[in-house]
Amino acid sequence: MKSRTLVGGIFALLWLTALPAWAVEYRLQVANIDDETFASYEGKAPSFWSMKEPMGRLEARLDDNQFSRAAILPGHRVELVQDPVYGGITPTKVARLPATRHQDWTTYVFDANPGDTVVFVVRADMVAWEDAEDVASDVKCTFRRLSIGGPGFFGGSREVPQVSQDFLANTAERGTFPQWVAQHAKSLDGMSFVVGQGENTQAYPDRVYIVLKLPPEPHTFQAVIGWA
Repeated sequence: MKSRTLVGGIFALLWLTALPAWAVEYRLQVANIDDETFASYEGKAPSFWSMKEPMGRLEARLDDNQFSRAAILPGHRVELVQDPVYGGITPTKVARLPATRHQDWTTYVFDANPGDTVVFVVRADMVAWEDAEDVASDVKCTFRRLSIGGPGFFGGSREVPQVSQDFLANTAERGTFPQWVAQHAKSLDGMSFVVGQGENTQAYPDRVYIVLKLPPEPHTFQAVIGWA
């Protein structure tokens, strides 16, 4: 092989390896319902054990848009967090499809590179259903309720930590929010959740942060939040 051809081939290989990964399309679907409706889809086990019970019937009804309009809460927004202090990137080609009378999920469709982190927040804009009481999502292809709150029995931690919103705001200011989430919130199929409790829920409702670690292939993330 001629030296010119060899050098050209090396430069071409280096150029190809320097190219960014191809963007992949992802979806986040969130449904906001009241906690009593949420509880009606739980199993008959005591509250502690029901945290591990499947809730596939809830997921199926939402996918089939079988909920009554009264069951999907108004005034609860799902927002992309674009401030980099929360550890996420701003993806390209972002589209938001809000829940309507024909669609139970609020859906975000976006393009990003595999391995990226994208952060969303869910908050209430009305003086009703301000407390985030329940969270459910896919765990190893099974939709189930997640354990939520402070430290569990025998010192064990919950899957969804629940701390004050002021505390989370302080971690963001110090630039430690991503590290805190990685240490305290369990990653479940690429999804991590944190509940930030408002000091006065009527004036400062709870917020639910959803941190996504994007897999190599296109993927749909789903979460249901029960509000009291």
